[in-house]
Amino acid sequence: MNTTTALMKRTKRKGGWLGLLLVFALLLQACSSDKATPSAGQDNASGSGTESAAPSQASVDALTYGFVGTNKPGGIEGWGLHTGIIQEELKKKYGIEKVELVPFQTGPDLNESVIAGRVDVGNSGDTPALLARSSGAKTRLINFTNTEVNSILIGRKDGPKSVEDLKGKKVAVVKGSLMYRFLIGYLNEKGLENDVEIININSIPDTEAALIRGEIDAYAYGSGFYSAYKLLKEGYPLLAESKEYPNLLSVSVVYAAEDYLEKFPGFQQVWREALKKSYNDLRSKPDEYYAWVSETTGTPIEALKEIQPIGQLPSEPLSSEGIERIKASKDFLIQEKLAKRDFDIDEWIAE
Repeated sequence: MNTTTALMKRTKRKGGWLGLLLVFALLLQACSSDKATPSAGQDNASGSGTESAAPSQASVDALTYGFVGTNKPGGIEGWGLHTGIIQEELKKKYGIEKVELVPFQTGPDLNESVIAGRVDVGNSGDTPALLARSSGAKTRLINFTNTEVNSILIGRKDGPKSVEDLKGKKVAVVKGSLMYRFLIGYLNEKGLENDVEIININSIPDTEAALIRGEIDAYAYGSGFYSAYKLLKEGYPLLAESKEYPNLLSVSVVYAAEDYLEKFPGFQQVWREALKKSYNDLRSKPDEYYAWVSETTGTPIEALKEIQPIGQLPSEPLSSEGIERIKASKDFLIQEKLAKRDFDIDEWIAE
């Protein structure tokens, strides 16, 4: 306020309009600086009451749904949003008619937007959500979208043929992601935690390009992504995967800020009921579902049936298996001192 007053006084002394314009420009710039959004690929996403948008503050008639990806969310949530099943339930209870889809490159980036209130509901791997909660983030767990997320470690061609060959080598991964937990856990299982150089990344496309150029020796990624599937089909070696150690399998979660749930009491029950209807509809139309995902992502249907099978989708929002798995993930993060403090998973779940 002192700076603005001083500028106004100077403007009056000079008696010119140029000074006033400068003051107003500065004020406008200061106001707009509070609306910064995270850098993430924004691809158009059409559907029943859905659109792609930059993160915005929570509103009564719209819900902002953030997810890790570059186009549209898949699975039960994606199908429910595509068909309008979820929007119908939200409109009946809260008058929410529109869902804005916001893609993010990584789970940690998405977490920041949920905590800041720029995204209402987020879907990411369990590790970034657990780390955020452990750091004091006021979020609540809504449901699981996958309880058997398999991470893989892909090596470069003509490079390492096994994990043991990675001694002294460079391995890339998104720090704080579920792939990061997998990589650390796997290296610990093999006694290689101090023998591999781990490089933090923020862009999967750039990492894949680096692998192809031979600039890194391996990188950790999710087995459900088509780009990883293609690399394996092209002869890049599969060095490791979570399935070898079931305790390293992860869970994909949907969560929301406590503030948002307070604005919409009972939101979690309405959301879960909408998911049940979406699941039943999806299971009754498998061919239509695969065709939609294929068109959306550019992934051939036969590949989808292999890397994202319908049978892997959870039949209930919060299965006991998923709860036990996410508890194991949290305990691992605490044990390895990757998480700041312990907390009760049961209390984290929005009842």
